[in-house]
Amino acid sequence: MNCNVCSRTAIDPIFASAGPTALTSLCELRAGRVEVWSCTECGHLFAPALQNTEEYYSTDYRILLSHDDEDQIYETGPSGIVYRTEHQLQTLLARIAIPNGTKVLDYGCAKASTPARLLGVRPDVQLHLFDVSDMYLEYWKRILPADRYAINETPDGWVARFDLITSFFALEHIPRPPETIAHIHRLLRDGGRFYCVIPDTFGNVADFVVIDHVNHFTEESLRHLLTAAGFVDIDVDSTVHRGAHVVTAIKRASGIPPPLTPDRPTRAEVANANARAAGIAEFWRNLDAQIQAAELAAAGLKSAIYGSGFYGAYIMSLLLNKEDVICFLDRSPFQQGKTLHGRPIFSPDSLPESVKLVYVGLNPVIAKAAIAELPALTGRDLTFIYLEGSPRP
Repeated sequence: MNCNVCSRTAIDPIFASAGPTALTSLCELRAGRVEVWSCTECGHLFAPALQNTEEYYSTDYRILLSHDDEDQIYETGPSGIVYRTEHQLQTLLARIAIPNGTKVLDYGCAKASTPARLLGVRPDVQLHLFDVSDMYLEYWKRILPADRYAINETPDGWVARFDLITSFFALEHIPRPPETIAHIHRLLRDGGRFYCVIPDTFGNVADFVVIDHVNHFTEESLRHLLTAAGFVDIDVDSTVHRGAHVVTAIKRASGIPPPLTPDRPTRAEVANANARAAGIAEFWRNLDAQIQAAELAAAGLKSAIYGSGFYGAYIMSLLLNKEDVICFLDRSPFQQGKTLHGRPIFSPDSLPESVKLVYVGLNPVIAKAAIAELPALTGRDLTFIYLEGSPRP
């Protein structure tokens, strides 16, 4: 395998899943093993491209299309649910100055929830959209005229047009990120800004085993990628959006020479990224046995899985006696009433009395705190199984 960022050859994967199937980011089972390589040149973590990648994203990858307002939970707390779109918007507005009339392109926009929300609070923005699928056209047509969006190819008139290009959770899916970043660079005017949010594997270990995430960007590989494309003033923040990198970079003006000292990772930084990746690989190698041992110790107990996202679906895929699982639980009203892997998704308040065991399918960084907020669960005599031993960010 050659690194998706710098093309350096990596001989052996640092991780290969044991089973013949894996989960996508939409929690769907797909044939194939997860394999992850770690680049010793730029610190990138990468995986093979999906078979029929273009077809998958143009026709099969249907995200958040069950309801017009469907969204994902970012966090919960005493004041209620904070959804990801709202957090993304507020983070963008806090980090980027957007002057009146700014020309904005959202790249890999899908349903365009965040840019649509931006337009709602900033109608002066000249918003444009780009994606590789036409599945989301009905959403775009509600907010923009036809000359403001494009599918598969961008118009010639968009070259060097934009003041700001945003991208929310798209680059992790793209097999050749240098080509994509070069495209984004061409579409920006000199001095234009790129703003990107992508998963941080070190802050959310689930990203490591999502089969359609062929890139697991590290701060080191992001700096390498963006510097090589001609960006400067690169900033990678892994604190303002839990489990994600928030990246900003500026297109260097033509005629201005590159910095004498490019912002590329040092050998020590790359080695540290490689070591942290090895720790995550070890966590996933051990997790199957941990969950199955917990299941064996609780044999015969009726159970539920809290969390109907990737972690919950992954736990379900590991269990040997799936008939003991009564349901999934989720606080999201967009999930309640659906089914996942043949089980209904209930509110935590509707947990059946027969359930005595709850597997907690959440990011281990927040799992115990999230359960502590739920008196409907903590007030009952339940056994909770957590994903222990996760490397911390």
